[in-house]
Amino acid sequence: MHVFWTNKTKSDLEILEDLLIENWGFDVLKDFYEILERKIVLLGNENVIHQKYEDTDFHKLLITKHNTIIYEVSGAQINLLNMINNFRNPGSNYNLITESSL
Repeated sequence: MHVFWTNKTKSDLEILEDLLIENWGFDVLKDFYEILERKIVLLGNENVIHQKYEDTDFHKLLITKHNTIIYEVSGAQINLLNMINNFRNPGSNYNLITESSL
């Protein structure tokens, strides 16, 4: 399956990059990217649909204990919609996802 990164997900990733570099340095950023790449490759190669996100039609993929990607499957394409911080208020995360998908 083809994996498509939305502009919102790219923006979320840029914010996360800045946070990781600023607080923990390039080694942590490199480790994060290795985990992220491995998970995205698996998502694209496997016929696995992950758990639904709340009461939406979207699915969630845990990247690290700190971050989750919200995605949807559309035909033969996986659309990465948001990258959320798991320690943020769950209501705020839900609002970000449901509002950005309208």
